[in-house]
Amino acid sequence: MEIRAPESRFARSRTALGLDEPLAGGILLLLWGTTAAFVAAHLTHKLIGAPWHPFFNLGAERGYAELFFQMLTGWSVLLLAIAATRRRAPILIAFAAFSAYLLADDYFQFHERMGTGFGQWFDREVVYLQGLATHLGEALYLGAVGLAVVVVFAIAYRLARRDARRMAVTGAVLYGALAFFGVAVDIVHAPFIDAPVIDPIFIALEDGGEIAVMALIVTYSLSLAFGRRDGTDATGSAAADAPAATDEEAPTAVGSPA
Repeated sequence: MEIRAPESRFARSRTALGLDEPLAGGILLLLWGTTAAFVAAHLTHKLIGAPWHPFFNLGAERGYAELFFQMLTGWSVLLLAIAATRRRAPILIAFAAFSAYLLADDYFQFHERMGTGFGQWFDREVVYLQGLATHLGEALYLGAVGLAVVVVFAIAYRLARRDARRMAVTGAVLYGALAFFGVAVDIVHAPFIDAPVIDPIFIALEDGGEIAVMALIVTYSLSLAFGRRDGTDATGSAAADAPAATDEEAPTAVGSPA
């Protein structure tokens, strides 16, 4: 009997994220490379003025990096919807819906507008908050959205199959990382908005981190939609009883029908 050495934590994480699928790692490197280029252009734009165009600022509304993030988010909606259908995992629809909300929020600036509305009320009713009122309003709005997301996820998780639960836990970790950069880093960043050097660095960390995590979500969604993972094929059928692949059989590639 063959005895296999236990997988390292890195190898298990790589498998859980779908990066053991052919091409997945390369696609992620391309997306992360693009993200790194946006971060570098942002820092040089803010610190030395080159490139000069304001759309290279990561914090610019409708800037190049924001459009890239919106494109990635849209891809995640489509891929998660495909994965939910092919794997018969309705819980993935919840993630697709959340990505759709993120796309709408980023484009229509829901939380900024709600934060401004709350801020005007707080400034009028609770004078001592002053400049912190808008940030507090945004935090309350995002907290309400987060609570709704947690409730929906808990219900969907309760009703999901075991293999779908594994996918959902991985997805929840990824979206939690996205929330860390979008909410936690933003809160820490708030006192340094007017700092000439620290502010661009925080913007790079916050917005660059969000884009990097969304790139990982897209890669994971791609592997769920078109790859073969976790003992099931892309239709959700169990593959545990299938005969082992021979040396002549090629592995299923990302993008190939399972």
